[in-house]
Amino acid sequence: MVTIESVIDQEGKDIEGDRLDCDDYVFVKLGEPVPVKPQDYSFNLQSPLPSQSLAVSEQYQLIFVAHSDGFCVARIEAVIESAKEIKDKGSGSSIQELSVVDVPIANVRILALSTDSSTLAASVGGDVHFFSVHSLLNKKREPSFTRSLSGSSSVKDMRWRKKKDNSYVVLSSDGKLYHGAAEGPLKDVMDGVDAVEWSVKGNSIAVARKNTLSLLSSKFKERLCMSLSFKSWIGDSGVDCTVKVDSIRWVRPDCIILGCFQLTADGKEESFMVQVIASKEGKITDASSQPNVLSFYDVFPGLVDDIVPSGSGPYLFLSYLDQ
Repeated sequence: MVTIESVIDQEGKDIEGDRLDCDDYVFVKLGEPVPVKPQDYSFNLQSPLPSQSLAVSEQYQLIFVAHSDGFCVARIEAVIESAKEIKDKGSGSSIQELSVVDVPIANVRILALSTDSSTLAASVGGDVHFFSVHSLLNKKREPSFTRSLSGSSSVKDMRWRKKKDNSYVVLSSDGKLYHGAAEGPLKDVMDGVDAVEWSVKGNSIAVARKNTLSLLSSKFKERLCMSLSFKSWIGDSGVDCTVKVDSIRWVRPDCIILGCFQLTADGKEESFMVQVIASKEGKITDASSQPNVLSFYDVFPGLVDDIVPSGSGPYLFLSYLDQ
């Protein structure tokens, strides 16, 4: 095992990244926002709020949207036309009204689409329901199969492998990491995990545990271990709060993004920091990669308990645009 400490400057301080405006891309809003349902609704605040309530299939030109009573499947073209109609005429159809199928399954927390767009996973509590996209298009609302976590824990995160073998990992709310493939059973592979992610090509897995980031093979054998530093964010004492890695996004072979929050002594989640770990040369899994670590503090000021209830993460919703 090779341990790599976070990169610091010559004075021993963590490096804070610069925030620069970018005009390389232009995002154009099409029409006006389209309501999910015809009437106003709210999620059950007694259950964890959805952390991934939207999935998109470019292959089938579909969107999957969670709402208070289940989730809808709608064609992107129809939703865009409704957005334009709302802009031009002041009213239009909701996504539920446009939907190919509306699946009644309450308290959906995560919608996750497989890499080949063939299967949609919907987590509810400690269960993960797997739906065939082809069956959904044929208006069938029952899952193909369901897998359940052991004990009373719930699903915190679910990540499909970025290959077409339809394998995946599931992270529970109590830190257990499970691995599943196709319609096979879930296998408990690791404890004490805060966040997990597959590499770009699905050959490796990144796992955050306390203040370390481990890079594993697809068979969960450790290749590399990095020590994470948060001293510049919480100070030297660290008595009143600890830092937890909330999200991992492996965006390029040479770059991993971490989302972190501060956990206070009374259990509240506050503030949010993004760390960008980038290799100077080669892949980040190489032992000689010598990664730089840039920290961006207080990225989401709205992450306070009065706005976002604690335990609603993972919070980092990130897409990487490859030029």
